[in-house]
Amino acid sequence: MKVLITCSGLSNTGRLTTQVAALLISRHPTDFTWLKASTDPENISNAAIDADLIIIIEGCSDRCASKKIIDLGIKGDFLLVATELGIEKNGMADVQWNDVEKMLGAVKQQVTGV
Repeated sequence: MKVLITCSGLSNTGRLTTQVAALLISRHPTDFTWLKASTDPENISNAAIDADLIIIIEGCSDRCASKKIIDLGIKGDFLLVATELGIEKNGMADVQWNDVEKMLGAVKQQVTGV
């Protein structure tokens, strides 16, 4: 099982991570488990124990999800940061579909079988 851990931000890039994870879950329901960084730490730890791959999807350089899993002693297998892919963090702006597609493409490049 691949575990997705996303930031819980309210900005456009934070909401982008939520939309990307929701799409991955809807398209590949048996391949992924998704947890937001705001999830109970015990649930994150339990999911990580059974994970074949841990994917962290961040909205920005604050890396809230990464910090949380590091505090739990968990190491992600790979990290994607929306702003490092050229997606602008723009407060409460609407999430753009082309940004969703860009993030999905980045995940697909990293994960085989998706």
